[in-house]
Amino acid sequence: MDNSLTQFVVAQLPTLGAKLIEQLYLVGISIFVAILIGIPLGILIHRMPRTRNVVMSIANICQTIPSLALLAFLIPFFGIGAEPAIIALSIYAVLPIIRNTVTGIAGLPAELLEAAYGLGFANLQRLWIVELPLALPIIVAGIRSATAMTVGIATLAAFVGAGGLGDFINQGLATNSTRLILLGAIPAALLALLLDFIIAQIEISLAKRKQHSMRSRRRRITIIATVVVIIIGTVLSLNSRDSSWSLQHRDKIRIATKNFTEQLILGELMAQVIAAHTDLKVIRKFNLGTTSVVHEAMQKGDVDIYPEYTGTAYLVVLKNQYNGNLNPQALYDLVKREYLQRYHIVWLKTFGFNNTQAIAVRKDFAKQHRLHDISDLIPIENTLVIGAPAEFISRPDAMLGLKRVYHLKFAQVRSIDPGLMYKAIANNAVNVIAAFSTDSRILAYKLQILSDDKHLFPAYDAAPLIRQSVLQAHPEIASALRPLLGHINAQTMRALNYQVDVKKRTPHAVAEQFLLRNKLIRSTNIH
Repeated sequence: MDNSLTQFVVAQLPTLGAKLIEQLYLVGISIFVAILIGIPLGILIHRMPRTRNVVMSIANICQTIPSLALLAFLIPFFGIGAEPAIIALSIYAVLPIIRNTVTGIAGLPAELLEAAYGLGFANLQRLWIVELPLALPIIVAGIRSATAMTVGIATLAAFVGAGGLGDFINQGLATNSTRLILLGAIPAALLALLLDFIIAQIEISLAKRKQHSMRSRRRRITIIATVVVIIIGTVLSLNSRDSSWSLQHRDKIRIATKNFTEQLILGELMAQVIAAHTDLKVIRKFNLGTTSVVHEAMQKGDVDIYPEYTGTAYLVVLKNQYNGNLNPQALYDLVKREYLQRYHIVWLKTFGFNNTQAIAVRKDFAKQHRLHDISDLIPIENTLVIGAPAEFISRPDAMLGLKRVYHLKFAQVRSIDPGLMYKAIANNAVNVIAAFSTDSRILAYKLQILSDDKHLFPAYDAAPLIRQSVLQAHPEIASALRPLLGHINAQTMRALNYQVDVKKRTPHAVAEQFLLRNKLIRSTNIH
């Protein structure tokens, strides 16, 4: 292990510990909830066979829903954070527990049940004294399967701000950092193996005890009660922390970002400036995913401020159709007015750069096919494979706009994470990508931006958005951000992106260096 890697791991250890605890919290609570739901449902199905098809069909359907889609669906109802993540994880964990509960009880020897009847046991007594103890090894096997699956799915909870080891993976994808991806993936895999081993030992121990004495039952009850107390204690502790946060909400500011490099840098710039020039405690809610996720979080009051782009706001949030009749200032004035009226969200002054969407190809590919404008792609459209983020594929100013305005029909459209898009085109996995004009990797990967000759893309001037109630309560936020606004041009933003994407520095370090160099903060101890 080289020195730089060692230093990286050592520097990340405190954060790794915190993320591991968050991951355990998500998994533990989700499995606990799934047990509370799954075992009773399994018992119900066994007692009332007619309900089997309905309950199992619903559980199976829930299993087929993509996890990210389910998380996105839950955001409007539960906001961002642990709540939607725990609900989604619990839904996925229920099926194996239900199935094994039914299998365990249904597979009991008939003579044992007849003996229970002969002893005059009531239904509840038979269930508690005979059926559940004997079926417990198989039920625990279901819990084991559910736990291993939940550890993996829980890494996706980072997309809705629930934390956990997925934060490393998400940030690593956004910044194209293999180290960060592995820092999240390896501990997650080890955690899954460890939990699987522990539960397997419990399962083996239970399987060896077919003859259950009262003492062994009491021991099991004690173990289960202890686990329940630990889980409840953890929940109460976290709820206490959240309650404390709510009581002191006026002293904190929650800053959100989407899941790509530029957003992370802008988020850090705002966070460090606010932390340096106000008494507010900054809470980072970074890597929340797409525009819709962050906007929903703002509307529900789960976050207070985040960087957005005028073109995105106009087309994606306000759902307008751009026809080229708005100059950048008119576009800014329109979205500022509409956001205040509709959502009570204030647009502050822009940062000073326009990060418009762009279509990029390799320079050698452009030379081979004489490509200068987007329209030049039309003669070879049947041979082209385009790689783009998922959001680009469904946006009216993106893929849908290319079809509507340019009548482009690509041979294949591949949904690729923004952090992996440039590697894909460098490795010839795709011919065309959806890029951003301030992305430094355009130069690093020797790409050429094709001119938007039919003016599909509007201006994408970046600016901080803040909830009106927060700004009214803390006008010092606008004062703290004022020196930063209007002073970051496209060249500067591209250079900052380059430091993260190519030089592999962290967004925090890059933002801090920029602020210190421009004397916007004085201390390097900004958190």
